[in-house]
Amino acid sequence: MKKRFLFLVLILGLGMFLAACGSDTTKVSDDDSTSGAAQNEDSEEENKSEEKPTDESDNVQEDADTKVTNTFTNKELGISGTSGPLNYEISAIQLKEIEIKSESAATMFEKSVGDTVQAITIEMSGENTSEEDMSFYLGQATIITDTKEQLEPDMFLSEHIDGEYLGQVQHEGHNVYILNKSNVSDIKSIEVRIGAPVDSNFDAKGEDVVEMIEVNN
Repeated sequence: MKKRFLFLVLILGLGMFLAACGSDTTKVSDDDSTSGAAQNEDSEEENKSEEKPTDESDNVQEDADTKVTNTFTNKELGISGTSGPLNYEISAIQLKEIEIKSESAATMFEKSVGDTVQAITIEMSGENTSEEDMSFYLGQATIITDTKEQLEPDMFLSEHIDGEYLGQVQHEGHNVYILNKSNVSDIKSIEVRIGAPVDSNFDAKGEDVVEMIEVNN
């Protein structure tokens, strides 16, 4: 049971980087193409063994317990900002459909075999630019979907993002959100809300954060 749980955490959290690996491209100029023709020809066979497929298989991970399909991935969100002395970045998002295949996975997700779980993974990081100790809870960020769901992170599936910044430190991780009423394929926008950073006296030292993520476009 523990092994299955850890595997699901890996798939949910780190799968976003596996899904997009086939989409990275490198542009070559005409001059470079001409001058490098011989080298390209010689290394063609070698490169074939290193090429990764760009079809649907890139976006599916499956074992005896679950079949996880990554339906949307953006590793270059580029959303960043500042609230008081805290800098933050929302760097990546992935939408997933998780088909339950075993009784153990069904128990874990409180579903039945054959059901599909709809999940959102969002990667975030924060940095305290002040020497003063601060609290800023990215790991408790609430999301609101345009399908009218308000969701908190699933703490068991998420990668913990430390909310205590003892001086000038950085923290990062990802939150996993499980949809209750809608499908990831129906979502077009996700609003992310994060409470303002506070000092050791619990006094706010910035503004609440509100950011919008566009998906499935």
